[in-house]
Amino acid sequence: MLVASIFHWLAGLALFLFTVHYLYYIVTALRSSPSTTTRSRSRSRSSRGPVGGGPGPVPMQSEDAKYIKKRWKGGTIEPHPTEKALIVNYKLEAAVFGEPGDPMLEDKKDCQRIIRLKSLNAKTDPAVLAREVVDKCDLIHKSQLSDIEQIIYYLKNRKNVETPSTASSTASGGTSAGQRAVSRTSGKVSPHEAEKASIRNIDEYIELLYEDLPEKIKGSRLILQLARDPDNLGELEKNEAVLSALSRVLREDWRRSLDLSTNIIYIFFCFSTYTNFHSVIVNYKIGSLCMDVIDYELRRYDQMKTDLDARKGGGDKSAGKEKEKEVNKSAEYLDTIIDQEKPKEMEPPRRRIPELKQRPKSGNWASYHGNMSSSLVKAHTMNNSYHEQLNKETTASNDSLNNQAQESEKPDPKKQKDDYDKINKQFKIFAKKQEQLLRVAFYLLLNIAENVKLEEKMRKKNIVKMLLKALERQNFDLLVLVVTFLKKLSIVRDNKDEMYELNIVEKLPRLLQSQKDLVQVTLKLLFNLSFDARLRAKMIRVGFLPKLVTFLSDDKHHEIVTKILYHMSLDDKIKSMFTYTDCVPVVTDMLLLNLNQKSDPDLIALGINLALNKRNAAMMIENNRLHNLMSRAFKFQDTLMMKLIRNISLHDSLRMHFVDFVGDLSKILTECDDEEFTVECLGILGNLALPDLDYSQIIHNFNLIPLIRNMLVPGKYKDDMVLETVVFLGTCASDESCAMLLCKADVILSLIELLKAKQEDDEMVLQIVFVFQQVLRNESTRVYMIKETESPAYLIDLMHDKNTEIRKVCDFCLDIIAITDNEWASRIKLEKFRNHNSQWLSMVETQEETDDIQDYGPMDDDDGDLPAYLTSDYLDQCMLYQSSGGESVNGGGTRDGDGDGGESQNRSTSAMSNYSRPMSRYSRDLEDFEVIT
Repeated sequence: MLVASIFHWLAGLALFLFTVHYLYYIVTALRSSPSTTTRSRSRSRSSRGPVGGGPGPVPMQSEDAKYIKKRWKGGTIEPHPTEKALIVNYKLEAAVFGEPGDPMLEDKKDCQRIIRLKSLNAKTDPAVLAREVVDKCDLIHKSQLSDIEQIIYYLKNRKNVETPSTASSTASGGTSAGQRAVSRTSGKVSPHEAEKASIRNIDEYIELLYEDLPEKIKGSRLILQLARDPDNLGELEKNEAVLSALSRVLREDWRRSLDLSTNIIYIFFCFSTYTNFHSVIVNYKIGSLCMDVIDYELRRYDQMKTDLDARKGGGDKSAGKEKEKEVNKSAEYLDTIIDQEKPKEMEPPRRRIPELKQRPKSGNWASYHGNMSSSLVKAHTMNNSYHEQLNKETTASNDSLNNQAQESEKPDPKKQKDDYDKINKQFKIFAKKQEQLLRVAFYLLLNIAENVKLEEKMRKKNIVKMLLKALERQNFDLLVLVVTFLKKLSIVRDNKDEMYELNIVEKLPRLLQSQKDLVQVTLKLLFNLSFDARLRAKMIRVGFLPKLVTFLSDDKHHEIVTKILYHMSLDDKIKSMFTYTDCVPVVTDMLLLNLNQKSDPDLIALGINLALNKRNAAMMIENNRLHNLMSRAFKFQDTLMMKLIRNISLHDSLRMHFVDFVGDLSKILTECDDEEFTVECLGILGNLALPDLDYSQIIHNFNLIPLIRNMLVPGKYKDDMVLETVVFLGTCASDESCAMLLCKADVILSLIELLKAKQEDDEMVLQIVFVFQQVLRNESTRVYMIKETESPAYLIDLMHDKNTEIRKVCDFCLDIIAITDNEWASRIKLEKFRNHNSQWLSMVETQEETDDIQDYGPMDDDDGDLPAYLTSDYLDQCMLYQSSGGESVNGGGTRDGDGDGGESQNRSTSAMSNYSRPMSRYSRDLEDFEVIT
């Protein structure tokens, strides 16, 4: 017993000492460590061994840990992907020490800290905010101040990135980062729209589509949140259940709710923004369904607007009741669209027992019906005076009731106004929601219209008519979209013709008075339509020309407006209308104030066309502008500018203004290496047929004879250069002294050689023959032409040419030769006879060959040496103008006289009477001039 008691006493003492030692250790540990939590964690971690489970040093005992040391290392800083915040990456290093310099355990960890910039807005100074962040955050070193400032500047200017929480608030409007805009947000988020959508809960959203209408709207809204994120489209495409459910609900319930239709079509619109997903829309026939929705909504809007106008206008009294019934009916219909449908539990109970007007005193209906007969018998036995009094009272009461009824039927103006304002307000709300639906539906169709086959199907379903109907709306975003769609469709001829029939031009003027974006896209549509002459004429009738001219000075619209005006200037009748606008002086000043060496091609093309009109040309050279135009053209050798000046020189009344520039134009012929510029200068000189201008002196002073003869060498220069040289010679030959100079320089012989080489070019032949005509006019050079050259023989042969204009000029030249020389007169007379009776002579010759008759012997010929039939021995190389010849002067087909009309006859008559130049191909080329850019 003693031993046992001693053992128990020693055990208790040992336990007491152990407890005291343990408590002492805890107290010392609390004093040495600043954080009890950190010390306890380090002890528990050390007891488990090294971090990571790998082999380490000797296990640390909890009794040996003295303190913990922490250290931070700064890292990169980057912007938050969705919020206005900074993400600071840093590395945390921790070590547990038992003795100084003897770490027992070390660990490292990569960490992040998010610094939200709640005060960041559009007016925030990034530099100030960056300094504040660096001062308050010990994880960021001062050397990173510039990086922080750049990131804050980026966050300040970055567009709001839409998260799932905000996607629902913009389900009915707005755009996501990767998709085009469909509608604008209202700025208010209802509580049920704040619900976040997750791709994991897609099955729950599908189940909502099989519930009642409110649940369907909610389910479609949540799925729309997912579809607005491009990353979810691939997953949604693979889920046939959700696509089938959405297409089914849209097909069955789109008439019941605008919100439901908008949400579902918006979902498919998200697919339409990517070409890879267009197969989803095609497979479920969403495009056709969208067109049905658009057609129905447009017709419903028209009906409601008509009813609303009827309520506002009143109408005839005879039809007032019928209109009132229709308006009330439409108002009730509108209420059902705007308001949510009430459940049946909220409807008041209906009385099934009809109310009685009068109950019998006895309370027994049988006695009441039974006593009716007795009461009638008693009524017949009453006094007549009583009946008369009763009739009077009845009549008076009826009159009073009628008066009250008439007074009650009179409409109350105040009540009518209140009802109209209420319905009008509801109608505006409905129209706003409907325009969101129309916009997203049209946008979907526009996206899938990239496929030409789908666009053709839309055309067959009257997409153009629907778009033109939507042009009557006032919503800016919808109008921009509709006009863009029409612009795309207008490049197809069938669509353009349909637009013409539906009077699209009449619907566009009001759009040009809107914002610049809408004006710009409307002008692009007008440009596409302006390729059609009928639509251009409509634009002029509607009054587009003055409005378009006002846009010339607007830098944003200048380019497209210039192209439209150029198309309008193609019509001769419209050219004269430019005179009544500021277009001509504005265009001229723009050309002169251009700082570039080359003029704007579209602007100069417009000026070239306008210069063909005499009044426009006169306005261009007002205020000494001709001198400025010439100076710019010579300075930069601008061919198009010189072409504009050449068109101005076409007008007789303006040619005197060019006298001062004849020397400069002649000098440039010998100095300029640019053939196109030289052609225009020659063209101007060729137009200056002035009686007081001494061309012989010009040719002599600038030594132009060698240059002219060199240009007339066949094949050495381009045809345009050669043709303008011949035209210039025709103008010079009108002066007798200059004509003599040309004859002495053998220029006429060079022209004959050129005639042989260019006999298939009607224009070249015509101008050469005109030079012969001008030389034959002068008596001093006429003999030279007849005796020293072979021109009469060529002129005789050209009498058979199929071109009417050439034949007439040749006839006039031959008449002059016949008057001058008797020998040639006989030949010309015979040839004209044979030409006139060619069919009869051919028939006689054929008859002589076929009939076997006696030879009558040689016939005496009064003409002596002349053969029976004059052969064209003078053109031994080839026949001039074979029947398969080329282009007609007056037409674009074969060289046939049938293509020459009355205009050719008038020109030839004037040419023979006044010795004026016949109309050349160049005059028509100017009208069709286009600049290819």
